[in-house]
Parts: sequence; structure tokens; C-alpha cells
Amino acid sequence: MGESLAEFTWGSAGNPAELRGNRAEMDNRGGWEAVRADLRRRVGEAVFEAWFRALDGRLEGETLVLRCPDRFSRDWLRSRYGKLIEECAGGVRAVDYRVEPVRTAAAPATARPIAQPASEPESDERGEISGAQERLFESFIEGPSNALALEAARLVARGQAGRCSPLFLYAKTGMGKSHLCRAIHGRLGHAVTYRSSEEFTTEVTDAMRAGQMPRIRQRYRRSTNVLILEDVQFLAGKRATQVELFHTLDHLMSHGKTIVLSADRPPAELAELDPKLSSRMASGLVACIAPPEQETRLAILRERAARGGVRVPDACLELLARRELASVRDLVGGLNQVVARASLLKTAITPELVGQALAAVELPGRARSLDEIMAETARAYGVGKDDLRARSRKQSLTRPRQIAMYLARIYTEASLAEIGRAFNRDHTSVMYAIGVVERRIVEKPQLRYELEALAQRVNGGQPRRSASGSSRGTRPT
Repeated sequence: MGESLAEFTWGSAGNPAELRGNRAEMDNRGGWEAVRADLRRRVGEAVFEAWFRALDGRLEGETLVLRCPDRFSRDWLRSRYGKLIEECAGGVRAVDYRVEPVRTAAAPATARPIAQPASEPESDERGEISGAQERLFESFIEGPSNALALEAARLVARGQAGRCSPLFLYAKTGMGKSHLCRAIHGRLGHAVTYRSSEEFTTEVTDAMRAGQMPRIRQRYRRSTNVLILEDVQFLAGKRATQVELFHTLDHLMSHGKTIVLSADRPPAELAELDPKLSSRMASGLVACIAPPEQETRLAILRERAARGGVRVPDACLELLARRELASVRDLVGGLNQVVARASLLKTAITPELVGQALAAVELPGRARSLDEIMAETARAYGVGKDDLRARSRKQSLTRPRQIAMYLARIYTEASLAEIGRAFNRDHTSVMYAIGVVERRIVEKPQLRYELEALAQRVNGGQPRRSASGSSRGTRPT
């Protein structure tokens, strides 16, 4: 074969007669198309679109030959999905991976979103977890930086937590802690009590004031099989809540229940928590989700582009993947910027376009106050500031509220919890609002124009940080 052709062959152990029978069965079912159908069913739509949709395969005797577009794809498929491919192609003796680059003409990007719209109605700001999120594990791209956390989360989701409980996931903002927590919830469903630490604190405080602590203890201790509590760093300084959580964890652990906790740092670094509580939190498995390596960043970008139905040249994805960013959200945000720019300009995605798009979002800026953001947004949409804080879910208020939250995340140094308090919401509502706006920027070009006009009024168009939270200043979020 030519020099550009790289091959990897695996042999399949087994009874020759059995293999011949399986191969005949596979031929009868349509050969490679049958293998593809089986892979689609087992890996989920997002992963299939990213890695298997364009993969060409054919049977040569008793060998399945796969034509990979590049060495990265070959190595990723071989290491990550090799065993699964062998299982799906059970009627062959070997799988032969060949690197044969696909040459296609550049085409203008479409306006389809990188992240598909959520299934919630537009007025639903909370983004409640539903059965649709059972697929979240399939869309979480595995790499060396997150392998331990992902495998532990899978064990919990299968009801096999064992010594992993309490499972303590820690990472900086936007690395995937909530993704894994929601994936566990999606698999286990009603067996789970899922709260942010801020919500837990509010429930405990309100119950104490109302003399209803037995009701809270019934809910969290006796009616809970799996407790997921996010962002436990927010318990700092809340002594009464810490005491209640300590006894809750003690009760759940003594009764063999499963606990999943998340924070932005490991238990040992949560200095403002009671040492006994930190010790309980660290008594199971502590797993870090580190920033993804370049190969994992590239895999994430490919999966997101495929999920959005957008064809992005490998050279452009590699350019995006070279940047070492503060979070996965920043990484995907860069891709969203590129796709949106290409769509608005009706041009092909090129390395030059990537450079222009990234330069536009990496300008320094000075921080603004939440009050200024709310005032400018309310004025632009003809509503009052108090309307943005109201509990109403009318579309006429929901949209400006979500946009104000998005701008607050970019143009201020406020944390998600601080933004939530300003809008009379919790931090998960803010996260949901940011996600909605980011998706609609790609889907609806008119919204981008609205945001650019607002940005000029707020801060001269210069962001303090990305919506995912990587600060342009020095203060951590």
C-alpha cells in the first residue's frame, strides 16, 4: 500500500466455524450497513454522527476494512471504540484501519446550531432534568483528563457505586461536573434527590425558621436513595447548613445510600467547611476533571460540530483545539463564534475566519455592575428592572431576562450564584439562561445583532470574560 496508508489489524479469537456462521449472518444483514446500525444503537446519535457517519467500511474476505479520514480518527476509533466495533462486526476475523484522507470542496456553513435546542418550552427557565438526558453519558467525550470521573459516574448510574460513594467531583467552572451529575440523574430518575448547595441551604434555613426540620430530614434522609449536591463550596460560612448536611451524609452512608457531590476544588481545599464535613465528603472517591488535552479538545469539537450538522474542516478544528482555555464551554463557545460568523457572512469556514472570530471575543474589558446590565437590558426591551426579577414566565419577560443574565456573565465578575440572586433565581437558572442564549445566537442571526447593540451600550462591546466564566481579569469566578 502507499505511504499515506496506515493499517492496524486486530485478530478475533473464536471457533472458526462459529466465525464463518456469524460472517454469513452479517452478510445477510447487509454487511457494513448492519454494523453501522448496531453502532448507532449502542453509542447514541451524537457520538455516531461525530465518528461513524462518514466512516467508510467494506468486507474483504473475512476482514472488515475501515477507511479513516486521518490518523487522529484512526487512533481514537481504535483506542476508544475498537472493542465495540469488533463486537458489532462479530462475523469477521479482523478489523483493518486505513488512513485515506477524504478530499471535499469547502462549503459555506449552515446556520444550524452546534448545541441542539433543549426540549423545554421557551418560558421554562429552570431546565429541569428529564428522561431525554439519559443520553448525556454518550455526549460526554472521554479523555485522560476526565476518565476516572466518567467511569465513577457510570458506576453510580448503574447502581454500583460501592466504595465510590460519596463520589466527589471537582473541577473549574465549565469542565463537565454538572454534565455528569445530570447524566446520573437522567439514568436513575426518581430515585435521585438533586439540588444545588444554594437550594439545599435555602430549604434548611426556611425549615428552621418555620419549625419544619422533621419534614426536611424526612425528604433528605429517609426518602432519598441517591443524593446529588452540587457546588458545595457555597456552603462556606453557613454553619447551621453544614451541621445539617453532615448528619444527612452520616445517615445516608450508614444506610448504604449513594452520594454524589461537586465543587470547584477538592475537599481538602474547602478551608471554610467544618473539618468533619470535609472528611465525610472525602471518604469515598475524589475525582478531578482536569482541562482537556489537545486530542480531547479536538474530539469535543468534532462531536459538537457533528451534533449541530455543521461541516468544519479539520484544519479549522485543529486551530480551535490548540487553544488552552479555562473550560470546555469556552472551547465550544469558540466554535459557536466561528459557525455564527460564517453563517452571517455566508462564507466557508476557513482558518482565516477562525482567527477573525476568535480575535473578536478575546478583547479585554472592564467589569460592569449587575445593576447597570439590568438597567440597560430593561431599557432596550421596554420593561422595568423589577420585571427582570419577577417570577413571571411570560415570553415578553423571559427573553430579556435570559439575555440580561447572559450579558451579566460576560460583562461582570459576578459568580453564577451572585447573578442568580440579583435576578431572584438560583445559579442553575442562570446556567440554563446562558445556554439558551448561546444556542439562539447561532440559530437566529437577528439575536446576534441585538446583543451586539446592547454590548456597545453596556461596555463598548468588549467582554470581561466568556459566558462560560473565564475571566479577562485576575479575580476567579
